[in-house]
Amino acid sequence: MAYQFFSEADIDKNTGKIKSEFPMWYNPRLIQEIEDEVLTKEGALASGQVPRGQEADYRDNLNRLKDQLEKVKNMSLVDDAKNDKQLLGKAIKDLAKEISSRLPSDTMCKKNLVDPNMEYRQMTQPCIDVKDDNMAELAKACNVPITDGKITREGACKMWKIGTKFMGEYANIEMLRKG
Repeated sequence: MAYQFFSEADIDKNTGKIKSEFPMWYNPRLIQEIEDEVLTKEGALASGQVPRGQEADYRDNLNRLKDQLEKVKNMSLVDDAKNDKQLLGKAIKDLAKEISSRLPSDTMCKKNLVDPNMEYRQMTQPCIDVKDDNMAELAKACNVPITDGKITREGACKMWKIGTKFMGEYANIEMLRKG
């Protein structure tokens, strides 16, 4: 089983590495901004508002944006073929339990009883066991490093957010915090 969440639009062509923390489709507002920019650039070209001598660069930029937008919009078709939603659902459920058990309760936060050093360690040091191959594949697909068979709470949160959003659910970590 191999998951795929990042598309060609998320990969830096020069380095071959993922250039953002989350996939483009994760943020619909970003997609809307690209669509708006494409419409604006098309309008400027059509109405002759592009300065002379810059038309070719403007068209190249417009074509790049259109290509990026098309790749992001087609991503769901690729994901549906690659991502087993039943296995993803299991991984998300397991992650939710692990994250929830490591988040300070709402009451502790309100009473300022949270140890910031402990919070920092849990966020940045690997503390959550990667229990199976499914979880390891999810970590790899979400660009979360595994160190000695463990991931950080921050990495687990990222995996949970991407997986939950892909499943079409509301992805807010605060939902996992106990009262």
